[in-house]
Amino acid sequence: MKRLMDGKRSQSRMDTEINETIKLLFDNGFKQREMCSFLAASGYKISERHLRRLLKSLGLKRRSFDRPHNEIRHAVMSELMHWSPWQGIRAMHKRVRDVRGIQPCYRNDVAVIMRELDASGLLRRCPGKKRIERRNYFSRGPNYTWHIDGNDKLKFCGIWVHLGIDGFSRKIIWLKAGTSNRQQTFVARYFFDAIQEHSGCPRFIRADRGKENLLVGQMQVAFHFRESGDQGRDSFRVGTSVHNQASECFNSMLKKTWIKKWQVTFEAMMESGMLNLDNPVHINCLQYTHLPLLERELNIEQRLWNTHDIRKQRNAPGPFGKPDLLFTSPPEGFADMLCKVDNDLLKYAEQLVCGVDEPLLVANEEFRKISEAILQNTNFPSSPDGSLAAYLMLVEKFTTVLQTRGTPIPSTFAEANEIYQLLANETGTF
Repeated sequence: MKRLMDGKRSQSRMDTEINETIKLLFDNGFKQREMCSFLAASGYKISERHLRRLLKSLGLKRRSFDRPHNEIRHAVMSELMHWSPWQGIRAMHKRVRDVRGIQPCYRNDVAVIMRELDASGLLRRCPGKKRIERRNYFSRGPNYTWHIDGNDKLKFCGIWVHLGIDGFSRKIIWLKAGTSNRQQTFVARYFFDAIQEHSGCPRFIRADRGKENLLVGQMQVAFHFRESGDQGRDSFRVGTSVHNQASECFNSMLKKTWIKKWQVTFEAMMESGMLNLDNPVHINCLQYTHLPLLERELNIEQRLWNTHDIRKQRNAPGPFGKPDLLFTSPPEGFADMLCKVDNDLLKYAEQLVCGVDEPLLVANEEFRKISEAILQNTNFPSSPDGSLAAYLMLVEKFTTVLQTRGTPIPSTFAEANEIYQLLANETGTF
């Protein structure tokens, strides 16, 4: 009797895990065949017919005559307020369906609304107006080559973006924003966290010759040196960024969508006089108020990219499909090339990288304490408007205090940090 009860409990637990996994895959836009492949790779082998029964029992459906048109319309209107001018109907459909969670939602419904609300944008994005150069690329399987690169399009306001992408599946391994793209320990932290998440490192890493990649190169070579000897030196390959094909392809998409949107926002702040790039205090306030929001939006961009469909192309070797599925369940003829890393090497590498949240830390501890005290009753990372309001509040407060004290505007970040220390030691300043 006890064995029977234990068997029922284990079966019930497994059914719960399967249902939770199916709901997660459904929310991320996976098709039924892709769900079966993903579940089989996770140890739950079910047929498509049984999957349809489970979807029906869970009330998960994408097709229905009764669709929430008003909710879809309001969601599209809300997204268009902060939408990149280079993102189209497919990106908006995934945003409404997978991020907003509005289902069932047809792409045609989104298209009709966008033709009404964003007609000029659709005309600008018509075929022939936006084209990405295609190159043939071949990889032996997931984790064979990780391509890493940085994006400096927002460096004028003290924000850098760094990404790592798997060359076979085009799955984004990491996509992070930080206060610097020149700190070796920052990039090494992204690499170290990815190794821990995936329980191993890739066979090769492809990067440019920037100094920020030196520590990653040393870690990668050390991980392979014990097993491969001198041949492990080839596990880290360098070259020009324009030849870093996988990261360059995604980087070009990033520049035209997410990065372009924030470039326009920050340039508008400069033109209106709200942002002075020659004032380190303005830069620190911008970083403090906008980095949490940027990091959250990058996480959304990473999730949408990893679950979008890479369509079949002419004269391209492939593979095609969703990056997440290609990464976890590669097609026949390809194998996972992940290399295990010894625990002692991981422990030593952990001593070389920075802290978990260090890339997002702005200025010094005194500045962060003062800013936290000023914004203690606000929820600034919730929206772009909220971050802008928080930025203006910080700038006004710091400017007023400096003018009252007769302190000149600092010319360097080191001088600004000294001023923050003095202000923090004075009681009653804020």
